[in-house]
This record gives sequence, C-alpha cells and structure tokens, in this order.
Amino acid sequence: MSTQPIGRRLLIVGSGVSGLFAALQALALGTEVTLVTKDALGTSNSALAQGGLSAVTAQGTAAGDSVSEHVQDTLSAGAGHCAPAPVQLMCELGEEIVTRLEAYGVRFDRNADETLQLGLEAAHSRARIVHVGGDATGAGLVRTLADACRALSVSGRLRLLEHTLATEVLLDQGRVHAVRVHSAGRENTLTCDALLLATGGLGQLYAATTNPDGATADGIGLAAAAGAVLTDMEFIQFHPTLVDPQYHPEAGMISEAVRGEGAILLNDAGQRFMAEHPQAELAPRDVVARAIHAEYAEGRRVFLDARGIERERGTGFLARRFPTISARLADSSLDMARDLIPVCPAQHYAMGGIATDRQGRTTVAGLYAAGECANTGVHGANRLASNSLLEALVFADRAVRAMAQDSAGTRVDFPELAVTELPLPNAQGPLTLPDLQALASATLAVRRDGPGLTAAIGQLQAGSPLAGDPRSHFELRNLWLTARIIAHAAAQRTGNLGAHYRTDGVGDGDAGRRTGWMLAGAERALLQNDPKGTLV
Repeated sequence: MSTQPIGRRLLIVGSGVSGLFAALQALALGTEVTLVTKDALGTSNSALAQGGLSAVTAQGTAAGDSVSEHVQDTLSAGAGHCAPAPVQLMCELGEEIVTRLEAYGVRFDRNADETLQLGLEAAHSRARIVHVGGDATGAGLVRTLADACRALSVSGRLRLLEHTLATEVLLDQGRVHAVRVHSAGRENTLTCDALLLATGGLGQLYAATTNPDGATADGIGLAAAAGAVLTDMEFIQFHPTLVDPQYHPEAGMISEAVRGEGAILLNDAGQRFMAEHPQAELAPRDVVARAIHAEYAEGRRVFLDARGIERERGTGFLARRFPTISARLADSSLDMARDLIPVCPAQHYAMGGIATDRQGRTTVAGLYAAGECANTGVHGANRLASNSLLEALVFADRAVRAMAQDSAGTRVDFPELAVTELPLPNAQGPLTLPDLQALASATLAVRRDGPGLTAAIGQLQAGSPLAGDPRSHFELRNLWLTARIIAHAAAQRTGNLGAHYRTDGVGDGDAGRRTGWMLAGAERALLQNDPKGTLV
C-alpha cells in the first residue's frame, strides 16, 4: 500500500472489526482519517464473536479444503440467495486477511507444531475456522486492532472521537459532505470527502439477542434518512443457543463451535430431536433455531449436552477449548462438563442492510458501508457460521480503497432491484423501546405469518418513537425505522427462504429476488428538519 498523502478526508463511524480495520487500512493509503464511535473504542458486536473467522488457508488446502468448497458452503447456507461474485471474492481473500491480521499482531490459536488450529462449525464441509483464545476470537481481533488505532491516535496520525454518536448524514447537492454528531450534551458537525458506516447490527430491536446494548441499527437509520436503498431486510438470523435468560440472564450465548466439537441438543424428555436431519446439530442456523422454537411451542424446554465431549476428550477439555464461555457459565453456576445447559433462540445477525457493491459503495454519493449494517449479497438468506468477521474485513478494506480513489459524485445503482418507498407514518401515539421489542419479538422473529405482519405494520406506522435522553431517542428512532422496513419486506416475501420463515408461507420464497426499500422523500425531509429526532 502507498503511504503518500492523497488528500482525501475519510470519516468512519463504528469501531468493530470493520471500522477498526478500515481505519488502519485507510491510514496506510495515506488518507486523513477520523474514526467516530458512540461508546469506548472497540465496544461492538465483533468483540462478542466467539466462533472464529472462516478462511481457506494453505494448511487447509493441504488437508483437502478449497476456496470452491468454501464458496459452495456459503451459497448453500444462503439458500440460493447469495450474490456469487462477492462470495467468490470473500472466500478467495481468506488467507490474505489472516496474514494481514497477523501482521497487526493478532495471534491465532496454534497447535504444538505451530500449525493453525482449524475448527469445524455448522454447515461448513471442512474444518476451516481460525480462532483467537479458543472462543474469544472477536475480542482478540478487536483488542489488537483497537490497540493499533489508539497508538496511531496518540501519535497524532488518527483522529479518534469516542463516546460520540452520529445523528445525521448531511448532503450537499446529493453528495455526503458532513456528519452531525452528539457528544457530552453538545452537537458538532464533521466534514468529510467520504463516509463509511460500520456501525454493526440491530439486535436491540428484539427482547432476546446476542448483541450488545449498542446494537441499535444506527447505520441503517442514518443511511435510510440520507436516502440510501436497503435490501434483504426480512432475513434475520437467530442463534439457536442463547442460554435461556429466564433462568440464567447473564450467561450469554454458547458458540456453534461447541456443537462443532460434538455437543448435542436434547429436549426435556431426553430426546435428540435434531438427529434425523442430515447434518444433525450442525444444520444451518435457521434450521436449528426453528427446531428449538418448535420444541418450546410444544411446551418442552431444550438443553445443550456437551458432557460427552468431556468424557471423550478428557477432563478439562471444554474449559481449555472454550475458556470464555466456561468462565461465563461458571458465574451462573453452570458447567458444560457436568450440566445440561438450557438454551433458546435469540436474534443474532441481520443478513440484509444498506445495499452496497463490492467496493462498499451505496446509492448515495460519498456514502459507503461495511460490516453487518451493509448488504454485500454475501450472506444471502442465511449467514454461514464465522463468515461475518471475514466479510467485514474483506469489504471494509475494499471500501476504503474506493473511498480514497473515487470522485466526489461516485455512487452505485442496482437496476435489478425493484425499490419501494415506505408509506409515510401517521403518528398516533408514543412507542417505547419495550413496546417495540415486544412487537418485533412476537411478529418479526423465528416464525412469522401474514396476520401478524399486517398487525405489526399497522402498529409501527401509528407509533412515534419516544425515549428520554437524546442518545436513547436517536437509537429508538433508528430501530423503529428498521423495524418498519423489516415488516414490509417480510410481508412482501410470501414464501419461505432461509432465515425468513412464515407459518403460512407459500412457495420457495423466490430465491434470488432481492427487495429494495427506501424512505419516502417527505419522511426524509421531516427527519432532516428535526435535529432532535422527534417525529411528533
């Protein structure tokens, strides 16, 4: 990479792996970079990623793996809805990403002979998942990349603004020229030549989620208000194995990698209800989540049984292989080596998001997106396990390269999309976060149906987001905008496809037909003229 200054001012919002990696790569290109994050640096969904990073390495290839198999596994998990070109690109760059991360100081887990420890996860045909700290891959990546960014900030090369919430993308003649931010009770405006949104997920839309408190669809809300097109918003992935918060509210999620090592699922009658599926407990996440949901619908609880792993691999294996999960479970008086662990599905990842091309460009000039808030087309209708970190890193890098080189008016069109404008809301009463979470959890979750979606659309159209402090209000507004798009997209797709499952579904869900959504111009104008985010 060139380090000669090229005179472009890049603004990055978000500090998960996508935002952090983008900042480092952009600085290596010689650009001027400002990194904005609404909490402390590195506080993100990425930091909670337990499973690992999927990558076909030379070591994997020598053992029989191939890029083509990784591509096929990704396409299969995505239920035929993935965009093949970005999938191919992502899979080809796996080993390069691992090498770059190691250059920044990331230490992937290795065997005694210094070969990489390669794990197996659901719907992967080969062991190709690299890890950091066993089950703390996301935390390890974020920590290393955040340390590198902080060092560059201390040296004056990177402008870092923590505890700073981006509240509006400002346009000049249809192009991004600034972002309005809120920090310590004050508003400020940051000018830029190009903006990258890397804000993560939308988990706080749901009552049960594996996401952190800050996952409030900020990038989606900002992009929608700026006029960007969003796609595939109906596809929401639910992780099958959150420790049931009804009994252990602080125990968190149990990685799919535990099932990759051999853990099984049992109902409270002792039945292994996934045994008849060809991939058993390693079936795609949507399949496993629906199976668990069905057990609960019949009045049965579900448990993860990892005790056989400990018997087979020896005392202490689970604690060594999954130290973070084991420690967190111990805090809740649980032990995978001894106990059946009660689990239930929880919102985990959004496959859809801001529509981008392979360079992170959006339909708004100067606006780019990467990571979970973006939709590159890689994940299709259901994300393959451990592809999220790889996808975030690959396309963050490509986005900043484009940001550094594109002309000011560069944007992308998606002629294949039939884009629909959301109907204008008709605010009739306040909508609080608990109201929104209850509605989404009941109607936009693992199982959906037409009457429920119609009711959800009506309630969302009539509600007006209401929260106390400015940050909570902006976050709630972003979640409300996002919920409206999800509800309309889910109602329009009448068949079942991947993570989108309707109990009244008819047909195969039209794999490959992507739906595009944007806010109506009148609503965008209202948002732009309302700096406090209130819609009443």
